[in-house]
Amino acid sequence: MEILGTIWTVTIGVLLVILGFNALIVVHEWGHFIVARLCGVRCEKFYIWFDFWRLKFFKFKWGDTEYGLGLFPLGGYVKMLGQEDNPGAIQAEIERAKLTQVETAETGGLAPPAPDEKPSIFAPDSYLSKKVRQRLAIIVAGVIMNFLFAIVCAAAAYMIGVTDIVSAVGNVVPGSPAWEAGLRTGDRITAIDGKPSKAFIDVRQKMVSGNKKVQLNIDRNGEAMTVNVAPRKRDRDLYPQIGILPLHNLELLPLEEPVSPLRKKYFADETLEVLKKNTKEKPLQLEKVNGQIVGSYAEYQDAQLKSVGKEITCTFGGTDAIIPAIPMREIPFRFKMGKIVSVLPDVHEQTGIEPGDTIISVDDDAEVDPLKLPQILLQKVNAEQKSVKLVIRKANGIEQTLGVELKPIRSIPDFAGLSMRDPMSSTALGLAWNVEPVIAAVDESVQPAPAIGNKVIAVEFVNGESPLGRNSFSKTTEEGFLVYDIVDKLNSEGKVVSERKIDIPYIFSFLLQEVQTKKAPKEEEQKPLSVRLTLESPNGERMVIVSVPVLESTDWYYMDRGIALKLEESFFQAGGLGEALSRGTVKTIYVSLLIYRSLNSLINGTVSPKALNGPVGIVMIIYQVAQGPWSDYLLLLCLIGANLAVINLLPIPPLDGGHVLFLMYEGVFRRPPNELVQVILSYVGLFLILVLMIWTISLDLSCIPRW
Repeated sequence: MEILGTIWTVTIGVLLVILGFNALIVVHEWGHFIVARLCGVRCEKFYIWFDFWRLKFFKFKWGDTEYGLGLFPLGGYVKMLGQEDNPGAIQAEIERAKLTQVETAETGGLAPPAPDEKPSIFAPDSYLSKKVRQRLAIIVAGVIMNFLFAIVCAAAAYMIGVTDIVSAVGNVVPGSPAWEAGLRTGDRITAIDGKPSKAFIDVRQKMVSGNKKVQLNIDRNGEAMTVNVAPRKRDRDLYPQIGILPLHNLELLPLEEPVSPLRKKYFADETLEVLKKNTKEKPLQLEKVNGQIVGSYAEYQDAQLKSVGKEITCTFGGTDAIIPAIPMREIPFRFKMGKIVSVLPDVHEQTGIEPGDTIISVDDDAEVDPLKLPQILLQKVNAEQKSVKLVIRKANGIEQTLGVELKPIRSIPDFAGLSMRDPMSSTALGLAWNVEPVIAAVDESVQPAPAIGNKVIAVEFVNGESPLGRNSFSKTTEEGFLVYDIVDKLNSEGKVVSERKIDIPYIFSFLLQEVQTKKAPKEEEQKPLSVRLTLESPNGERMVIVSVPVLESTDWYYMDRGIALKLEESFFQAGGLGEALSRGTVKTIYVSLLIYRSLNSLINGTVSPKALNGPVGIVMIIYQVAQGPWSDYLLLLCLIGANLAVINLLPIPPLDGGHVLFLMYEGVFRRPPNELVQVILSYVGLFLILVLMIWTISLDLSCIPRW
């Protein structure tokens, strides 16, 4: 039955992809078709899907038009007499649509022109014989239909009911603009640049516009405040970000397995039995931690981080469950502390610490592990230590000894969804720092031990399954998978060129924790996960270290304890058709303007062209969304429909916007553009479109790396 259910789900998903993708194009072409017929233009063919090489499921003729269903499910098209998008056929189509007065008079097909009317050289039912305003209406009709279709889809979604992730802060990325601005877990964003914000996606979409500074109105436990944040686009980021993640609530996520396979072994059977009672119909709610009532995700984080490294008792629906402390995976190396990259403003004012400085020691410990330092500082906060002694090396080489106050803030975990380029940080300390890919210490169990100061240039997870899929910074090997491009490179002049794609924190604080061990064939013994490092000595000599074991840490622990909580959501359902249409119209206008802002950001370099999705990516997104609620599927069709309309209006032949450009020229100068000019511009436009298609499809298929 489970297999049949999977087949049914996949089938429905595929059918919805085909339906949605084709509906967007067929509606567009139907707009051209219906207005062309109203204007008296002969439409020779109207096909759903394409009939390349005359391959089709069926056809029939009604009036002057041949209707059919092509064999290739790629949309549809309408063929009008005298209108041609193919640059190579424009002149031939113009000639085909011409009809001299003599020929027409002989056949009786055309009445003589009025004395003051210029005789037409085109067939009366051809596209080219119609007035400029009629041809303009025919061309624009497709775009208008896309907008109307988008409005209808959005309105239908609001009639069903739309679920959005609330506009609130769940976690803050270390060293990000939001972190520097002091945003905290639980902060609710009520407005962005003066406009009300109800969904988390509003924040992300605002980043695409590339504003130098964004004003956020915040509600923090009933206290209203205003925070100014400047989005930042780091090297190799696809678009600017402020560095916040969405907020969770206290409801367990309904999963087939309540705990991931990698964490399950730490949980007692009794705890798993409690968690398995959680269902979609009857979800379990987290009520207490160690007997203390928790009313929000921020309170949960604070309560469980008080006991970092220790098991806690969580109460779900009146039943207690022991949630263990889950050790992090590590390797028997310590890496070098890198430079400070971000400082909270109040810490900078009090201590003078600034980006570019380096932490030398913490409370007289000069061998502190930069990966573990956030939890070391958290333990100090839990022990009610008020301050910490730091030795700092300034950028000019001078060392300073400073006393830095520790903030008793636990509600923001210090690895908040590390990305490939995020540093480590401590909110309690108010600093964020890089970790250099340089070996600072090696456990004595590693033999032969590599020299201190060697640089890591690649990491291979031996006997590991990659959780990354196809990415530019990893590749599958015979024994596991390899992560490379870790260090900066030198150009021919000996200058540092930023080629770093991923950092040590991402590899060992996130990636290593998610790697599954390969399953051994039945006849073979299970091999353990290990790590092999490719090193480079200070003089540039390369060597490969035989694999080192992956260990369970005794002083470094997983932050979310392996239980998955739902994102906090809001639900809205329109009270009637009028409200649904109103909201659908507003939504369509909003996403259309967003597309224009996104195009502007692409042109000025704010957003990377590697952020684009091609047809393969769009189909995959539709398929994924089709597995969820109908309202999400309809809103996605609204977004893509508006996207298609906006793109089609760009003044690039052979897009509709290119035809509009030619018609505007004809309307102003009372003559059509030179045929040769039309052909040349159409070829240029077609070339640009083909280049864009090749680019986006290459991104979709990972032929071009996104990072």
